[in-house]
Amino acid sequence: MGSQVAIILDNPPLDTDAWADEVFREAGFHPVSNDEISKAMAQDQTTLDALLQNAGHTLGPVDALAGYYRQALQRLHGDKARLGLYGTAWLSYLEHVDACVVDWSEVEKRATAPRVSEGDGNMFRSEAKRFIHERTNKFVAPGRLLELEPGTPHAERVAKTLEFLRGLNLG
Repeated sequence: MGSQVAIILDNPPLDTDAWADEVFREAGFHPVSNDEISKAMAQDQTTLDALLQNAGHTLGPVDALAGYYRQALQRLHGDKARLGLYGTAWLSYLEHVDACVVDWSEVEKRATAPRVSEGDGNMFRSEAKRFIHERTNKFVAPGRLLELEPGTPHAERVAKTLEFLRGLNLG
């Protein structure tokens, strides 16, 4: 991963988002499939054993697994110069991240869903942001994080993200 450029996009808690796919394509980043990484990890017995030993840790990345994720990423995409990864869990697994963009739209959508009380919605929103900010504060260098406001239209999310990446000479 030393000479690779890696960006991470996320709209938690979604597994993927069309906005991220479009940004990866337009900015020339090779999109990394989390499903492919998982399958590659499950095919290696040592990695599978480590995953099973840490199976009880369902609330996010486990530091003990970081090397296994990096190894699978390198095995599948080591020849790619520019990687686009989806999900802030990657912040804990990579040695270096060049930029991170978080879209809060899905968090807000779920926090304000019709059957969610205001108190539960506020708690969900604050816990989601706390959880993500713990990662970004620890692993993303100052000036390398963009947070998109909830409800920003698709085209505007793409444009703002591409502008942010160009400002970092990554676009």
